[in-house]
Amino acid sequence: MDGRSPRLTGSALLPIVLCLAAFSTGCGGVGFIGTTASSFLRHVRESEDPNVRYAAFTKLADPSCYDDESQKTEAVRELVAALEGGQESVATQAAICRTLGALDRPEALTALRKAALADDPIVRAQACRSLGRIGTAEDGTILARVMATDVSRDCRVAAIEAMGTLEQVDPRIGLSLVEGMCNPDPAIRAASYQALKEVTGEDLGFEVDQWDQLARSRLGEAAPPM
Repeated sequence: MDGRSPRLTGSALLPIVLCLAAFSTGCGGVGFIGTTASSFLRHVRESEDPNVRYAAFTKLADPSCYDDESQKTEAVRELVAALEGGQESVATQAAICRTLGALDRPEALTALRKAALADDPIVRAQACRSLGRIGTAEDGTILARVMATDVSRDCRVAAIEAMGTLEQVDPRIGLSLVEGMCNPDPAIRAASYQALKEVTGEDLGFEVDQWDQLARSRLGEAAPPM
């Protein structure tokens, strides 16, 4: 132990940021807004109070509030429209991204891909995490780009974590994660190591050369025959 306090990054930091943003707008005084998707959607459509809208968007992430799949489709449509409308606060946009990931519907992918390139890093980070939940192999490329080029460390970590949770994985992701293990930032290295374990099902420790060999062998196995 070196006596220093641990730093909060990635998934540990974002919920704190969102909570602080919510309380800074007085979200603690929203009051009762219902228990069903119908009531939450009504508040989304009709309320002019940003705190109520934030709460409603957040509660729509609960799968138990829906009557059927068609209602989820309706909710995703409202969520996407609000996200792309650009009128919601940063905290609410991030909450929408999180809810879209929780609902796990492909109709949300286009909006989440755009949000992964949004101006605010809080929104970008949450969009990346949701892409990791519902994205396709194509989204691995987007996440790898965020990992390599985003100016925010939290966004880079979020993209790496998301690559580790994708169900469909492009083998080239492995090479990006191996590069991440060589990054001077310990948070990037640790996230890349964890993602490599999740993507490959292997644990080669911090031996970068071994990870590189594994990633290249899997890339070769996935290459189409000449």
